[in-house]
Amino acid sequence: MLLLTGANGRTGRAILSSLVARDVRVRAFVRNPAHADDLLALGAAQIAVGDMASAIDAATAVGGCSTVIHIGPPMAANEVDMTMNFVNAAGDLGVQQFVYYSVMHPLRRAVRHHALKLDATEKLIESDVPYTVIEPIRYMQHLEPIWTKVVNDGDFAMPFDVDKKFNVADLADLAEATAVVSTQPGHLYATYELAGPEALSQRDMAAVCAAVLQRDVVAREVALDDMAAAALARGIDPDRVEQMRIMNAHYSAHGFLGNPNVLTWLLGHPPTTFEAYVQRLAEATRPSPG
Repeated sequence: MLLLTGANGRTGRAILSSLVARDVRVRAFVRNPAHADDLLALGAAQIAVGDMASAIDAATAVGGCSTVIHIGPPMAANEVDMTMNFVNAAGDLGVQQFVYYSVMHPLRRAVRHHALKLDATEKLIESDVPYTVIEPIRYMQHLEPIWTKVVNDGDFAMPFDVDKKFNVADLADLAEATAVVSTQPGHLYATYELAGPEALSQRDMAAVCAAVLQRDVVAREVALDDMAAAALARGIDPDRVEQMRIMNAHYSAHGFLGNPNVLTWLLGHPPTTFEAYVQRLAEATRPSPG
């Protein structure tokens, strides 16, 4: 049995699907029991309901599992403590592999989201629990919230300098790579940086969208104040909004570059290009005839 935490999030659902495709029995850990039926429909064998902040809930969920894939909640201030609840349970219960889904370049300590994952990784390594660390870069799927505006208005608007480069990766590839390291031997005590195959600016990405959609698409930098105001209006927690502001400012200043070699090796084939992803997205969202 494999325990997957954060199973109901976008990343968790993608990894669950990749594991189920490999016939892995997955216990999906969720906070809200209302999500249980959806995850069972996706192929989860069992559901564990609990709070990551509870050591008791973590230990109960880990019991009987040989592998844990831990995906922490996004930008939570107590991420280290929550992670260690599962690490400690894994150590006590003899888990054979603890896969920590981190972030590429956790050493970027100016961004709390990165720094907390670095702290959690340090504690995991010193716990003596057999581990693998996955460090994914920014997702291609961050296009999806603005896709309707891109299609209808040609407006490719994100809170980054339009010329800064990112090696964005397809979440489907990242999920598959996570499934590989969690189900095949030879990946203990490894830390894997996973980046997409191309260094692309927002301007480059807009040009790809324009070619696929056969319409003009223009890259535009969204002011951080506007981004924050929109997030607060959607009811996002103010602390998370502030961390989003810090993170986006950092990425806008420095970009987010990585090397695709490791992802290519784990997949056994070249990672998805941004153009292929956009073509897939366009096809999935194209209105049905009639």
